[in-house]
Amino acid sequence: MQKPSDNWKKLRRATLERARRNAVAPLEPLNTVLLVASALYLIGFLRLSFGGQPHDFTLISGAAIFAVALSGILVPILSGSVITLRLADRQLKKLIEE
Repeated sequence: MQKPSDNWKKLRRATLERARRNAVAPLEPLNTVLLVASALYLIGFLRLSFGGQPHDFTLISGAAIFAVALSGILVPILSGSVITLRLADRQLKKLIEE
């Protein structure tokens, strides 16, 4: 079997780099969104667990409870997405370095 030519190697590398830029780079903000959602969920969970229930229900406390619940739903969904993104990024970098 013949070795790949230099032109083939350059074309393959350029294609993989473009695939990484088009697929992985636009999804990088998911890391920040996951971090914010996790922090909001943890803060809200600890506040509701150890801070006790508010005596009077206000619009602000209702919005806070809603934000914590929404963060609790988003954390597992975003965790799977970020893990998949990291694995795909690592695999593409590995292929580019070959």
